[in-house]
Amino acid sequence: MRSCFKFRRKNLNLYFGIFLFLSSFSICWGHHTQLSPKAQENMRDFISSLSAKYNFDRSYLERIFAKVRPQRKALNLIRPSKTDKSQTITWDHYRKLFVNKDNIDKGKRFISTYMLSLEKAHKKYGVPPEVIAAIIGIETKYGKNQGKFPVFDTLATLAFERSDRENFFREELEAFILLCLEQGLSINKIKGSYAGALGIPQFMPSSWRTFAVDFDQSGKTNLLTSPKDAIGSVANYLKKHGWDKNIPTHSVAKPEPGSNAKQFFTYELQAEYRYNDLQKGGFKDPLNKIPAYLDVSLVDLKLRNNKIIYWLATENFFAITKYNRSYKYAAAVLELSEALKGKSAP
Repeated sequence: MRSCFKFRRKNLNLYFGIFLFLSSFSICWGHHTQLSPKAQENMRDFISSLSAKYNFDRSYLERIFAKVRPQRKALNLIRPSKTDKSQTITWDHYRKLFVNKDNIDKGKRFISTYMLSLEKAHKKYGVPPEVIAAIIGIETKYGKNQGKFPVFDTLATLAFERSDRENFFREELEAFILLCLEQGLSINKIKGSYAGALGIPQFMPSSWRTFAVDFDQSGKTNLLTSPKDAIGSVANYLKKHGWDKNIPTHSVAKPEPGSNAKQFFTYELQAEYRYNDLQKGGFKDPLNKIPAYLDVSLVDLKLRNNKIIYWLATENFFAITKYNRSYKYAAAVLELSEALKGKSAP
């Protein structure tokens, strides 16, 4: 990875010149950005930093940023109000959004079409085909819905306006610019999610540059139109974030009366407790999927009837939460993956 980055950096100026030449036809003229005055000040500081860091021509950078279109909808979505009902959606409702007949049928067709690549990824990274397919299905309906937000404008808005995560999005904006240079992508034509994620697996730009793999051996990583590259990249991402082919993902926990669930929760998205200790604390695995020596944490999935389902979550479960920091997301991925194997009904 280090030697690859050195190669990239040596060639960034060449890429930058080509990129600006190709981009100039569509962004050379027009009104200036409608970002707020403070955001424009932040943008100028960013341009100065980027120019100094990579020896880019400042005037060229200013031309690229001159027509940034503020994405107010993305800004509102990234910082939802405290009364936003989506933040309190229950597990049974959330599950139906993703574990349904349409996703299962399309997922099985996706697996059938790309079984060779999925098996190759399973062999290399240890991630089962159904888990890879489930993530791609939940993220983009197996590549069909990659988002409608212009990625450059979206990342610039979130980086320079008050998104509450400005530093994160400035890093992603920088990564996106470098990604476009390296991949020969048109910076103002790529669309993605309201958070700036893009491609079939909805990688953030920095994740693309770090974890994407050329699984179809085309000579570059193409997450926009290559399902094979997406398959390999998702598997590589999970592997790099702790996926272990030798352990289960989870099991349902059956609590005994009077047991205290909170003592086995995690706030670090990791398996922190020996399962044997959870057994002693009143949380047992009726399916006997979890070995006594394995580390797990307790995950609570709340239902509309105010009941709670508890899962014993292993490091594989938490590897999925590194993709999307949500227990419900990881649970939906695993429920959909089970359905794709034909082991459960939608």
